[in-house]
Amino acid sequence: MNEKKIFEYLPNNSFVIDSYVVATSDINTIKKRSVGIVKNITGEELTVFFIGANTTVKTNRNHVAYLDVDKTGKPYDIKICNMCHLLKDMDEFSINQTDAKGRKTRRPSCIECRKEIDRKPLLSSERKKLDKIKPKGVFTCPICKKTSTVGVTANLVRDHDHDTGLGREWICDSCNTGLGRFKDNIETLEEAIEYLKKHS
Repeated sequence: MNEKKIFEYLPNNSFVIDSYVVATSDINTIKKRSVGIVKNITGEELTVFFIGANTTVKTNRNHVAYLDVDKTGKPYDIKICNMCHLLKDMDEFSINQTDAKGRKTRRPSCIECRKEIDRKPLLSSERKKLDKIKPKGVFTCPICKKTSTVGVTANLVRDHDHDTGLGREWICDSCNTGLGRFKDNIETLEEAIEYLKKHS
């Protein structure tokens, strides 16, 4: 990895409260390339909240570099993973889809973190079972109850349990994306329900 591409250094006296920094070496349990926010400055010591580790540490200012977060992500060559919050080369993110202008976009989570999200893929035997019952014509999603025309007004996906690889049902791609965003976590979905109730 090209460290010059990853880090943008500023003079030590350029650190200010609430500026973003990246660890240039391991700092105790904090991994190199972890992104954090400066919370306090006392001489050569910085107090930094590292986002991915969800912890605050005190470190010498020589162990971090200033990071201009506006120069990360598309169209730049570096990006911050939305899960581990490590600053990574753009090649460490899988291509997700193509935007309206034909440009490739990359996933917000790095390849390593995607392994945790994706966990176990749909077993081939389960894929065959679901393929035998693939809906045709008019379909009503078992989650959102939206009725659509298969392949015309909605794309359907094989939903599966990411812990076991076992198939569930066919659902619309919107609901599949929603479950994925909530990482199939029942507690998180319950928190979302409580949040909606609180603001209804």
